Amino acid sequence: GPRTKHKLRGLRREIISLHKRGEVYKKISKALLISQNTVAKVAQKFNKDGTATISQKHPGHPWALTPRQERLLMRRVEENHQASCQRRKPLLKPMHKKIHLEFAKAHANKEEDYWGSVCWSDETKINVFGTDDFKTLWHCKGEEYKEKCMVPTVKHGVDSVLLWGCMSAAGVRELHFIDGIVKSEMYCSILKEKMLPSLCALWLREGWNGRLTGGSVQLPQ
Repeated sequence: GPRTKHKLRGLRREIISLHKRGEVYKKISKALLISQNTVAKVAQKFNKDGTATISQKHPGHPWALTPRQERLLMRRVEENHQASCQRRKPLLKPMHKKIHLEFAKAHANKEEDYWGSVCWSDETKINVFGTDDFKTLWHCKGEEYKEKCMVPTVKHGVDSVLLWGCMSAAGVRELHFIDGIVKSEMYCSILKEKMLPSLCALWLREGWNGRLTGGSVQLPQ
């Protein structure tokens, strides 16, 4: 503001006055409680063209948003302070992309009845409260302790559960709560004790005859 600019002009005049007396940068810095770098800039500017005015350059990259984009961004922040400014996507390596493309090409023209003969199974972790990830959020100055800008946490109780389940076009079947880390022995045990009974129930219901193929079970027509 005007007061700040007036103080800066006065400070520069003091620097130049001491500089004219022959005071070294270090002594001027201590006397005025400012950095030697600032003293040097003002003094060198005065020595060059006889003025104390230093051109103010705006640091950093120029503002990339238009006024309309800025308004839209602020509106989104007000609606959700935890909204991400980046689009997320799964991390797929070249091998994954190749396998996905081959699967898509091999099954692109399958009839609807074909997918009715597939039983899918997988495991997943469900957080009872909170998330595993760090969260960042947007807030205006002074809002960091407002409730809308804080992520609640708890200190006690179960924070997550690990589940295994399977489903098909006929519906969902067995749901299994997993205790511990899933290793090969545990996974085989789950398939034997949970997947097979689910398949038997489906076979009896639909009259299917199936075979196990990886994470899904193909039930030929």
